[in-house]
Amino acid sequence: MKKLFFFMGVAIIMTATNACSNTGSAKNGQTVSTETNLVETKATLTVQGSCEMCKTRIEKAAKSVDGVASATWDAESKQLEFLYDASKTAPEAVSKAIATVGHDTEKDTASDDVYNALPGCCKYRS
Repeated sequence: MKKLFFFMGVAIIMTATNACSNTGSAKNGQTVSTETNLVETKATLTVQGSCEMCKTRIEKAAKSVDGVASATWDAESKQLEFLYDASKTAPEAVSKAIATVGHDTEKDTASDDVYNALPGCCKYRS
């Protein structure tokens, strides 16, 4: 009788573990939010900047785009990594939003007027 309960317990645990490991899976760098079942796509964008003020400005601009769930910019590598809902936006929209606050990206260049209005520590053009 003890063996029967043991094997039933193991079977239940294995079934639960398998069900949990399949939740939230997606393809091609995408993750599924189990709370909302929305697919979030991870993207990387090269963004010019130089300091913590730049980091704050760049991340805020990226997050202001509807559909962007998170954004993190690394000053050393100049890389912005962000998660977005592809049904609401695209990396091009994020790039344009960042350029409008004065930071060049691999896809868009900030206008001279906006760039020149940045604080001195944020100037990155030679």
